[in-house]
Amino acid sequence: MATQQSADETQECHEGRECHEGHEPRGREPVTRAGTTRITPVRGGPLLVEGPVEIVMPDGTVERCDRPTVALCMCRRSLRYPFCDTSHRPRIRRDRRDNKEE
Repeated sequence: MATQQSADETQECHEGRECHEGHEPRGREPVTRAGTTRITPVRGGPLLVEGPVEIVMPDGTVERCDRPTVALCMCRRSLRYPFCDTSHRPRIRRDRRDNKEE
């Protein structure tokens, strides 16, 4: 039987506070229950999703990935969108003159 959350509980959930029974306080390793998908946001990077996953795109096509962990692009720069190709990383170009010894 599903439980309904009150408006206050829903607001707390949106603010990152405890939103359901069994929630682990910040700083503790959350317990993954059977059938639960873990999603981990990487600061400045992708969302890491425990796979396998199916992603339904806006046009209705389905992208599938069977990897144990799938990185989903958040910056939308990826050439493999919705999957991350590390395009979020800053590109550093070195001047060829810096590499030459004088």
